Amino acid sequence: MSSPIRGERQIPLDITTARSEGAGDIPALTAYAFTSGGALIDAQPIDEKGNTRLSLPLSGDGDALRIVLGPPIEKDELDVAEVLRRGGIDAHVALRPNIEELPPLHFELTPERIRPWLGRRCVVKGTLLKRTISGGLSQELPVCNAAVDIWEVDPWPRIIVRLPDFELERLRDILDGPWPPIRWPIPPRPPEERFPGLFPDLLGPVGLNPQPLPPRVALRSRVATSAQTPTLTLPADLQIAIRASRPALERALIANIALLRPILCWLYPQRVRRTKIATVFTDECGHFRTVIWRSILDTDIPDLYFTARQRVWPGFWVTIHEPQPVACHTWWNYQCGTEVTLITRHPAARTCLPCPPVIAPRFWVLFKAIGNTSVWGIHGANTTTAVGTAGHDATKVGLLNDSAPWGGTLRPRIEFDNLLRSSLGVRYYRVSYKRPSEPDTAWRASEAAIGRHYDQTIGGVPVSSIYSLGPTTVGANAHLYEIPPALPPVGQWSTGDLVQEFQSAVIDSTSVSPGVGYDAAGVPLGGDEGGHWQIRVELFDTAGVQVDPETLGIAWRVPSVTDLSGIIDTASAADLGLVDVVRNSMILTVRVDNNPCHASIAAPTLDGNPASSVCGVMNYTSLSSTVVTPFVALQRNRFADYSFYVQRGEGPGAELSVSDVAATTPAGMPAPPSSTVGNLLDGCAIAGFTEQLYVAHRATDGWNRQSQYDASRVRAFVLAPVTVVAPVAVL
Repeated sequence: MSSPIRGERQIPLDITTARSEGAGDIPALTAYAFTSGGALIDAQPIDEKGNTRLSLPLSGDGDALRIVLGPPIEKDELDVAEVLRRGGIDAHVALRPNIEELPPLHFELTPERIRPWLGRRCVVKGTLLKRTISGGLSQELPVCNAAVDIWEVDPWPRIIVRLPDFELERLRDILDGPWPPIRWPIPPRPPEERFPGLFPDLLGPVGLNPQPLPPRVALRSRVATSAQTPTLTLPADLQIAIRASRPALERALIANIALLRPILCWLYPQRVRRTKIATVFTDECGHFRTVIWRSILDTDIPDLYFTARQRVWPGFWVTIHEPQPVACHTWWNYQCGTEVTLITRHPAARTCLPCPPVIAPRFWVLFKAIGNTSVWGIHGANTTTAVGTAGHDATKVGLLNDSAPWGGTLRPRIEFDNLLRSSLGVRYYRVSYKRPSEPDTAWRASEAAIGRHYDQTIGGVPVSSIYSLGPTTVGANAHLYEIPPALPPVGQWSTGDLVQEFQSAVIDSTSVSPGVGYDAAGVPLGGDEGGHWQIRVELFDTAGVQVDPETLGIAWRVPSVTDLSGIIDTASAADLGLVDVVRNSMILTVRVDNNPCHASIAAPTLDGNPASSVCGVMNYTSLSSTVVTPFVALQRNRFADYSFYVQRGEGPGAELSVSDVAATTPAGMPAPPSSTVGNLLDGCAIAGFTEQLYVAHRATDGWNRQSQYDASRVRAFVLAPVTVVAPVAVL
């Protein structure tokens, strides 16, 4: 096990635990303390009384620590993910510079953690997220400092027996005949719950993007009259009970409640009663966890419904999550200890920065992404395409997923182990860029202002502030940014615009590599055509002096995953050839291409004769005549894809359709598509056609495709038979 880190001053943290009565012997447990960067700083066993004490080193900036209670693990390089994977219980502790002591941290040793058959307590845990659009992408951010209210809902057996006779007779008729119009789709539900037999091909796993269903569905035992109307065969006992007495029908409904639940929740939304049983607050990561008690006489598995509130204005709580109807959003038969994920889209919900754990050696610097796109997807920056690997291709270096260049404004996203500040005195970084062919004197530093938002509550009023990270001049070095501290001066980190919030530097590639296109005739213009650019990261101490990362044991890392929403496993940047030990820096190469696309459509031809540019009418004498539709789709380095089609009127599909990679010059285009007059007319004598061409650039800034470089054209023509038109006298 890694030895704990010791600072100049140690703050004790008392850990207490509580066990269920009659729990008997508790297995050996250990309390672990990890930094915000995932480094182990202390680990102590829980004594026979269920208590222990951790020693937490206090640095000048403080830290946001993760305390985990779990089984003892003997491992050379123990990480927080391993403890959590083995069932560890975690909590977060803010260790601020001016703190004198910490209140004891209390853990509940619940039956689900120790012995499932003990006690009547139930752990309820989950995460509250806000789904929003930022940078053109859907994001799910943790909602911190929100009150999650937990409600217990009456089980369906109780609801059914309370239904009036006329309601039960209505349900009897519905089960025996076609449904009345019901709003679809059924809203997402907990993924742990399934509705066996209910339209499995259409609905799929409940809670995982349910597909829209028809507005009217036949729910009956006999075969539906329409092949497109889904049917459901009722169980035999329910078919018999439809025509039986009320007690028999009640028993059959309760026996088949899992099948009928999505029907009943819409039919009887007002029949459901809920009782608040607990309120718990979310932490900085949006997590919540509490213990609810059940009566020892209550054998029903709890049915839970969740709402959430947040203090947004002085003296006011705003409900940010309350899905309706209640019965359609209840976690029926909640399995204690399982994760609940609550999603809100309320515009007033305040969010915090995501906090997935980073798995890396101590003292790490992680070049995580450009924009919101993982570095792992860049050719040359992963284990399958790095220099020296079988998949390496010098022509693809710097491309995303081997085919897409970078363009527009690039915003590198770099994260740092807080131990760099607290233990090594490394406080600043600098990001610069140049072409590989340029000398070292050509490095251009990022000069844009970078900051982080944080929230605090003053007199009951939420207040948002910005912590400036730079750029600043320290000592002899300019354009330095401060490594973000683990904790803001007060309150907690929050989110503003994610594009701005995640950036660690700003590189306007259009100012150094603006790109060039084509003239109206498709002739290439001269100028900067883009190419490879290097992005360099350097580290500096508190005096602004550049440090030697290798001497200090700093590990340069890149994510070894493309999905940045979960646990971030990392790989050594040095092993991938991305570390320059001479310059004491990490250098990432990207391919930049801001060259716009070009699109043009020439006049279509009929047996070699072009259509007129004014009227666009082509007169045919034979259905076997050939129509050719020439067009040109260009991009300087072929980093674009085109789609071309010819459409007749409002026909069901394109009469001609072709797609490919854009060419560099008109001569590189394939032969234009062609067809016969008969195929295009398809039974019509006279028809109008549109030609549509779209050329889509592949470049991305890590958030969005750079569609400003796209090009498109539209043209029209008419096919008509040759006719003799009598002259019209003009009076």
